[in-house]
Amino acid sequence: MTAGGRSRLLALIPYDTAVTMADLVRTSGLSRPTLADMLHRLQAEGAVLCEPAVASGGRGRPAQRWRRRPPQGMFAALAFSRDSVRVRVANADDGALAECEETLDVALNAMGALDAGHRLLHECLTTLDSAVESLTSLTLGLPCPVGDGDQPQPRGILPDWVGFRPVEWLRDRLPDVRITVENDANLAAVGEITEGAGRGCRDLVYVKLAPGIGSALVVGGRLYRGAAGYAGEIGHVQINEMGHPCVCGARGCLAMELYIAARHSTGGKGGLLALNELFRRCDAGDTAAGRVLGRIGELLGEQLGALANMIDPERVVVSTADVPPHPAVLAGMRDGIRRTALPAVGDLPVIPSPLGIRAEPLGGIALARGALRGVV
Repeated sequence: MTAGGRSRLLALIPYDTAVTMADLVRTSGLSRPTLADMLHRLQAEGAVLCEPAVASGGRGRPAQRWRRRPPQGMFAALAFSRDSVRVRVANADDGALAECEETLDVALNAMGALDAGHRLLHECLTTLDSAVESLTSLTLGLPCPVGDGDQPQPRGILPDWVGFRPVEWLRDRLPDVRITVENDANLAAVGEITEGAGRGCRDLVYVKLAPGIGSALVVGGRLYRGAAGYAGEIGHVQINEMGHPCVCGARGCLAMELYIAARHSTGGKGGLLALNELFRRCDAGDTAAGRVLGRIGELLGEQLGALANMIDPERVVVSTADVPPHPAVLAGMRDGIRRTALPAVGDLPVIPSPLGIRAEPLGGIALARGALRGVV
């Protein structure tokens, strides 16, 4: 059994539920004899557990069920947005769990943000009566692309983080902890797949409207990051070549055009505040606000329709952070998708996230545990 084959098989076996040989034959593409040999080798080294066979009431021998041996220790997620940090610490099965958060200027104070995250991490460990030595793995989530070698690409998004190396900063303070860094939308997509609207889904588009536009792709059950970590940057698709300048250096990017539309409609308020204000006005019966929300959804949906033609996802999950996405936005997105997608994929389900911003630390814990069935 090669190291690559071992890793690929382990990625298909979950920690929290057991799977049968038939399940693994279907998902791995391996023959039953080859799979049986690999499973028994993994069992001998203690990597997987074989649960007692349970009769199903039908004919034939009861099927054995397999699951991965749970990881040991504590796992943590530090999930940063542009204006807050959320910390979650848990053991392998959430039997011990602590969470805390703090509002602060992340974009303009990298050192202060990491200091706050490090302090909140220790507060969570203290709440659980656990020493820092019990921490096995930590995921750092940032609202910017992450390139090769776990290097954030914050230019134009997090000004004070340019040239700063947050992973090294954390490793100096947590030398025995495995630390990885991931884009915030990718973390949220993992959170939705493990505990939210993406459960059971192997091909998913996640969209986050807060305060710009973040998105993530899960293709074939795996996060798709792209060659340089920039996959999913739908907010920087140009929709108006004569539009407003964007922080990325281009003009008329989708995120900037939506921002301007929301800002003009709310008398100068911007970002998430503008969206929340539009939601409130629409609910109060303001038909103009409803039209603006519908148009925002349509513009986004048109780009998602083009994306659906290329990757054919099962669903789109939409989050607006601290409040559920408004039905007017979701309806506009569905209309936009139907306008640009092939008929075969034009009825793509668009589903509101039940988790909101909580999906990010949840996804961070899942990645820290390595507990996903290939979604890494």
